Amino acid sequence: MPPLARIVDEGLLIALSAVRMAVKNDIIMSGLGERADYDLARFNDTARRELIRLAHENQESAERVRRQRKELTSMTWRLDLSQDQLQDISQLKLRRRVHRRLATALIEAADDDDRVAELVRQAQVAASDEVRRAMRSRLIKLAIDPTDPEYDRRRAERTDMFVNIDLALLKIKADEAAGNGPSDY
Repeated sequence: MPPLARIVDEGLLIALSAVRMAVKNDIIMSGLGERADYDLARFNDTARRELIRLAHENQESAERVRRQRKELTSMTWRLDLSQDQLQDISQLKLRRRVHRRLATALIEAADDDDRVAELVRQAQVAASDEVRRAMRSRLIKLAIDPTDPEYDRRRAERTDMFVNIDLALLKIKADEAAGNGPSDY
């Protein structure tokens, strides 16, 4: 059995990875879904909120395990416990300690500005990489082969789509940026 500190450290690494993913998803949804500017304060809050949420989950798990262990140990006077049940009692004690220490470590991480900033930085890099890969994949699918027999017919369709959609969206954005009022789109 690995030492308690190692179990907690590994649990913390897993929790930090989950927080990083939640922040990465918030960055992507903010930028692409909401079309909002990058808001460092928002993402720091997201990281802290996720760390605290995980800490509360671990505190609740520690309490649940404490109740399970209490129930099992109360049975010892009524009947002989099997070897497995006796092992469960010590295992539940260890699990409770792990959950409690992990909750403490998560709260400490949430209170550490440098750690939160690093989580957000790593999430931003991961979000950028994911968006870049998605765009590259989409562009590869849109690659045009000039030797394709349908090239000329599709060229007219692509040009119409570019003029009617892409340029119209660019004009709307330019009008909004120039202060010409919000768009109806």
